[in-house]
Amino acid sequence: MDQSLLPNIYDFISHTYPFTRLNTLEQDALAAQVKISYYTPEETLQDESLTGIGLFMIRTGAVEQINKDGTLRARLGVGDSFGFTQLNKKGSSDYTVRFLENTLLYIISKQVLEFIIAKNQHVSEYFDSKDWVRLSSVNHLANNKSAAANSHFSRPVSDFYLNDCALVSPKSTIRQTAQEIGLKHAECAFIVDNNKLIGVVTKSDITLRAVAAGVDPSEEVSAIMSKNPVTINLTDPLYHSLELMIEHNIKVLPVIDRGQIVGIITASQLLQNSQLQAVFLLKAIKQQTKVSELKKLSAQKQEIFKTLVENDVSPQIIQLVMSKIADAFNKKLIDIYLNEHEKAPCNFAWIAAGSLARSEVQLLSDQDNALILERDCTDTELKYFKDMADFVCHGLDECGYALCDGNYMASNPKWCLSYSNWCKNYEKWILNPDHDDLLNVLVFMDLRFIYGDEFLLNKLKSHMLKLTGDNSRFLAIITNLTLAVNPPLGLFKQFVLTKDGQNKPYLNIKKQAVNLIVELARIYALSSGSLITETPDRLKAAAESQKISKDDERELSEALYFLNSLRFKHQINALNNNEELSNNLVPDTLSQFERNHLKDAFRIIAKQQEAAKFRFCGGI
Repeated sequence: MDQSLLPNIYDFISHTYPFTRLNTLEQDALAAQVKISYYTPEETLQDESLTGIGLFMIRTGAVEQINKDGTLRARLGVGDSFGFTQLNKKGSSDYTVRFLENTLLYIISKQVLEFIIAKNQHVSEYFDSKDWVRLSSVNHLANNKSAAANSHFSRPVSDFYLNDCALVSPKSTIRQTAQEIGLKHAECAFIVDNNKLIGVVTKSDITLRAVAAGVDPSEEVSAIMSKNPVTINLTDPLYHSLELMIEHNIKVLPVIDRGQIVGIITASQLLQNSQLQAVFLLKAIKQQTKVSELKKLSAQKQEIFKTLVENDVSPQIIQLVMSKIADAFNKKLIDIYLNEHEKAPCNFAWIAAGSLARSEVQLLSDQDNALILERDCTDTELKYFKDMADFVCHGLDECGYALCDGNYMASNPKWCLSYSNWCKNYEKWILNPDHDDLLNVLVFMDLRFIYGDEFLLNKLKSHMLKLTGDNSRFLAIITNLTLAVNPPLGLFKQFVLTKDGQNKPYLNIKKQAVNLIVELARIYALSSGSLITETPDRLKAAAESQKISKDDERELSEALYFLNSLRFKHQINALNNNEELSNNLVPDTLSQFERNHLKDAFRIIAKQQEAAKFRFCGGI
């Protein structure tokens, strides 16, 4: 090799992940081993010219990979690489590489690459033959960055808990318990029997359950304690505290180690680092009595989202937190309406559909909701619920949850129905659907209870599952419908992109990637008769019921994690630059690192779509 080319090769290597993880001497040694080859348009690499050779890195030019069946595997450009999945093959290759323009390749031989892989874990994971392992490595890298930045969420509870807490026995009196709480300057006391935590009593419990109720303070505290309190383990990551406090609307968690209480962790401890703003926002929402007051609080959603993303909290937890906040706004608006009006004519269930039903809310989420009424109502009774729905839906809009473009809201009379009419809808949608029915059923296959009589929703979901059960025809129909969109494998040269209002090409990461995993998970949930709505949990349930393999579940979960991480960071960048929020990614703004892993995610989705098509549609 011409030694004058070494500086250019070194510069390329030192700026190309994962070789950035090598030290300077290793990068220099690797650059010296690189071979250079030139190719012209329409030349190809396949079989023996590709298998067992090494890693091909594109320095200039563009190529496309074509699968054996003639379908496109991917289009690759400058900085992309190929060949590592063919390292241990002989003879026939899995795909053919066709050069689209004059192309210069840097080639690292199999022997050199294997040496680096054996020496460096980051390189090993990046060049694993499995797409999900490569995605897992980048997801874990994000977590490591979080730890390096002292992100509190990734650290264990043991780094934060307080061991000076108020402990009393169940035989202690209410007065003694109040004195112990005062002595320890605590918010509550934990009731312990034979070293086992059996209950909790807060200051407000003593005020409301004892003093206000006229209970003798010499009574045993066990008479007013809350049994089976929520706890957290000493070794759990701190982010689990956030999840539990939001889930159960509490501010104090007893910390347990090997079955015994060793201390507490409080929301006020963590608020100093803006980690648990959500807990206090939820409390503030609960205290409001006017829509105008709720509207003022809604601005905090953005700051909470930003804090969570910038601290590299996992996308699933971010969406859970944002969903709990959305739940709180829904519930409070319904409370306000009910407090200002007569009692509802009959029992009802306010239900969430779409992203809120799946606990996947983020800053761009609109509202999808509906009402299930206990019985058929008169026009006057229906007007009551219509007015309530209008109040809540427009209140949510004022609080930053946009009205649904498709009008899938309880304010639409089509989605404010008696239980019996909902059942009739599902029977038509599932047993004899037309095009509009299929659009409706995809929205209302994901349902979650928010307010009212939960039994109504549980009964309706059970009816729905009976209809889908072994209904292979319906599963085939919705599978074909959801597979109408495919991931854009033609990345990034000659990439078929949508154009925005300014004629700029972009990738809609929600519609062209994230939603495809959501829809696959929904299909598998239906096929297994599961009532679960959260996408990661649906994938786990599908693996447990052997609808998909453990590797398939891991692939889709890692892809979903990566895609949402990229999506949310893109939105934060837009916020920081005072730009309009969107799910649209412009390819030129992505790093080569991000592009490479997007291709991994797209390949996983495409493969899993093919598997679903074969399973539910007979491959047709």
